[in-house]
Amino acid sequence: MPRSRPEAFDLMAEAEKPSKCIRFLRFLWKFFRCVFSHVSLVSLVVLYCLIGAYAFEALEATHEKEIKKSIKDIRGNVSEQLWKITKDVEVLIRENWTDKALRELKSFENNLVWMMEKEGWDGREGEDDIQWTFAGALFYSIVVITTIGKL
Repeated sequence: MPRSRPEAFDLMAEAEKPSKCIRFLRFLWKFFRCVFSHVSLVSLVVLYCLIGAYAFEALEATHEKEIKKSIKDIRGNVSEQLWKITKDVEVLIRENWTDKALRELKSFENNLVWMMEKEGWDGREGEDDIQWTFAGALFYSIVVITTIGKL
């Protein structure tokens, strides 16, 4: 005997309805896919920040040490030049010595200003006392990541 339409529709709906196990597995799959995709994305961002911090520290710390060493050299050269000016004159005439010394000191001042403005020198000369620590480089890396596209 042929079935009526409502009975056939009910049978088809029951056949298409997934079991509790299948529904649970689908839910579990969606949950893990969401969690792992977000965890993976966050992990990649953290890894990117750590690699960036390492790169910034490696690149900038050596440059900062070189700048501090060159400052010591510049200061040493000024001391040598002032001593040479004093030693070269037979009779120490105040005006002559002062003019030469002022020129040398003005040159030294210009070098220091250049190092501060263009090379980023912070005024400290200790080679172990550097600005680009890993923590500072990590902070800079995070700032760079969070401001990309904001300009």
